[in-house]
Amino acid sequence: MRRASASWRRPWRPTVKADVDGRRGRRLRRAITRVARDHVRGLCVTPPGHLLVVVQRTVELEGRPLGSLLQVFEEAGGRRRNVLFLALAAGGREVDDGELLATLRQQLQRVVSGELGTPVSLSGAPAEAGPGETAAGPERGEWVGPFERERSPLEAFGGPGGAFAAAAEGSNGR
Repeated sequence: MRRASASWRRPWRPTVKADVDGRRGRRLRRAITRVARDHVRGLCVTPPGHLLVVVQRTVELEGRPLGSLLQVFEEAGGRRRNVLFLALAAGGREVDDGELLATLRQQLQRVVSGELGTPVSLSGAPAEAGPGETAAGPERGEWVGPFERERSPLEAFGGPGGAFAAAAEGSNGR
């Protein structure tokens, strides 16, 4: 009862640090907190134990510019700490707040992927085919949704140090 009461008084929220000053910085920190809280609540999963969101000018991994970088650290007791870096400039161009929040939502899916589970294949054809694809599907004549085309979110954590990198717009992988 006491634990439920404490969560009602102080709902979960991520720790947000931004390299942006003034009005835009305050607005961005509030928006990131609100979007993270609403997205996790909308997915109907328990929030991660610790999430630090860092908004900085650029994000790089091994000299390659990235739009975002998620690092997951696990203690000996099994407690996970998630650090999410979001870039204000990716691929040589400034990223607006809407794109930054969309990247945040995508990375939050990866943060809670263990509890969220894996996407399931739905039977039946869609009403419309997406751009560049047919309703018949790529190989066997069945429809393949956008989440089924990609690897499982758990497989994506195979990077160095448990990090998952998201490529920046316009980067060609060099």
